[in-house]
Amino acid sequence: MPTRTRGRASPRPAPVVHQDIYSEQALHEPPRNGSGKRAKANGKAQPNGSAQPESRARPAIPVATQAAPDEPDGDEVREHQVLAPPIPAPRRPGLIPTEIADTIGPVLGKAIADIKAHEDGSRRGGDIEDVHKMRVATRRVRAYLKAARPALDRVATDRLRADVRELAGTLGVIRDNDVMIHQLHIEAGLLGDPDTGALEHLITRLDTERIAGRDRLISELDDPSYQELLAELEAAALQPPVADPWADLHEFADEWWVLDKAHRKLHRTFGKNPPNDELHELRIYGKRARYAAELLHDKGAVSDFLAALAAFQEVLGNHQDACVLEDKLRELVEESGDARAGIAAGRVIQGCHERRIAARAAYPAAWKKAEAAGRKAFAG
Repeated sequence: MPTRTRGRASPRPAPVVHQDIYSEQALHEPPRNGSGKRAKANGKAQPNGSAQPESRARPAIPVATQAAPDEPDGDEVREHQVLAPPIPAPRRPGLIPTEIADTIGPVLGKAIADIKAHEDGSRRGGDIEDVHKMRVATRRVRAYLKAARPALDRVATDRLRADVRELAGTLGVIRDNDVMIHQLHIEAGLLGDPDTGALEHLITRLDTERIAGRDRLISELDDPSYQELLAELEAAALQPPVADPWADLHEFADEWWVLDKAHRKLHRTFGKNPPNDELHELRIYGKRARYAAELLHDKGAVSDFLAALAAFQEVLGNHQDACVLEDKLRELVEESGDARAGIAAGRVIQGCHERRIAARAAYPAAWKKAEAAGRKAFAG
């Protein structure tokens, strides 16, 4: 049984949140110099409780005067300023820590809940949707943390994303086999004997690989580090490790522009008929853009974009499923050396070709809708 690669000799310390580099006064001032970001006092990090220079845009924060207890009375008394409690700041749309915590906390929490909800079913393997939904949840966790990375503690988020990636990869192996076996059972029922029997032999080979993948998954889920990972994720959802209190949530829409740029580059390089692998890569960019957009509060146009992008991903997903099944069938037939299996697989491969052609035909219109929705949601 394969061993895990994500081991932890000791519990990891809680992520360091670098909010203390901003003074209380600075956190309640509007951005200056038109930069969109708050200036640090004196251009340097200020320790908590230290005196801050007064802002010209606001009245000075009230201070209390105290004599240092270790100094003598009289003229030699040294006075120092103690900050009064911070003035409550109103919520400002698009700004954190209030907005980022309110945004990423709930969506991250829901994804973690989905991982836990489908863990038992993924272990048992009774319903292929359990593995699918658990895998989607791990992808969402990674995508949310990546999209919010400019606002979060990067060491903490990168470590979590790396650990979740291993689990997502193990689930992906099982999911790919689930999809292929499901499709081959449908095809076997349509072919009729003797091709049905020959195809069932190939299905058995795939099922053996699926069982090995599930054994690896169970080994990972039984490892103590899995529970540690869940605990860290839940802690991050409860109290996101915000590092930049002035990050703008709408900057997360950059994932959409990354997708748009990738699409233009793809067709500039390959024309109207790009290779299969490049279309699959474009689909991955689409997933990232979709999950990043889910972090935005102001739905409306964003909701339309999410719907259009989901349809776009469905088209490219059908194309990718057909490609993966065709490649796997060729591999299995070559390994088996069974002529009857080769004939049956050839008939299924023909169906894969037809589904790929249909997906490529639907692809331009699906992209056009996603592009229009994306520009409407994120232009300007």
